[in-house]
This record gives sequence, structure tokens and C-alpha cells, in this order.
Amino acid sequence: MMHEAKSVEPAVAIESVSHCYGTRQALDDVTFSVMPSSFAVLLGLNGAGKTTLFSLITRLFAVQRGRIRIFGHDVGRAPGSALRMLGVVFQPRTLDLDLSLVQNLIYHAALHGIGKRDAGARAFRPRPRQSARFVRR
Repeated sequence: MMHEAKSVEPAVAIESVSHCYGTRQALDDVTFSVMPSSFAVLLGLNGAGKTTLFSLITRLFAVQRGRIRIFGHDVGRAPGSALRMLGVVFQPRTLDLDLSLVQNLIYHAALHGIGKRDAGARAFRPRPRQSARFVRR
């Protein structure tokens, strides 16, 4: 009996992605994939488009041209399903100063697969005050 080899879906597939800031081309027809259980490094000079690419993968920016898939889930068409499959650790855990506090909360919630409506509701939900208790041992 012959067994057909199953094709493995790339963990991340970047297909013909281009992005512009006005007339400035940041990414031009970028295509590559990273297979599951592999290690990849993205290197480049300042201004080469690394941050732009990560901003597109994590949906901080909308994809202008091309397609990004995470384990087969299209970031543009099924962002919740795609981002649930992704873990991102930024260098410094900081807020984006160009966004409001609520926009920052919604963005970081989206990285954890929480939808915009639910994240917005959680951002405005009153929280009970909690006092810090220090226990000496």
C-alpha cells in the first residue's frame, strides 16, 4: 500500500508583499516562507523594511499588495485565526506613541487572538481596585 506524502503548510508564508509609505517603497515584491520547527533570521540595514514586514505580519498595518499566511490562515481574510497561531515578543515592551492607549490595548489583544470588539469592550470595562500585599518570608 502506498502512502501519499502530506505537504506541510509553512508556518509563515510571505507572497509578493509590497508596501509603500506615500511614494517611498518600503517593501517590493517580498516572497519567502518559514517551515514549522525551523529557525529563521531576518537581517538588514536600518530602513530595509524589517519592521514594516513585522508590522504587516502582526496587522499593525494592512497588507497593500501580496498575501501573508500563518499556518495557512490569511492574515487579511482571517486575522483572528492567523494571529492565534503566532507568538510575537518585541524587544522592548512599550506602547506605540502614535496610537492612543485604547488602540495600543486593542492591537496587543489582537496579537493574542482577541477580536477588536471584545478587546474594546475589555479596555473600557471597569476594574476593581486591588491593593498590593507584600509577604515577608
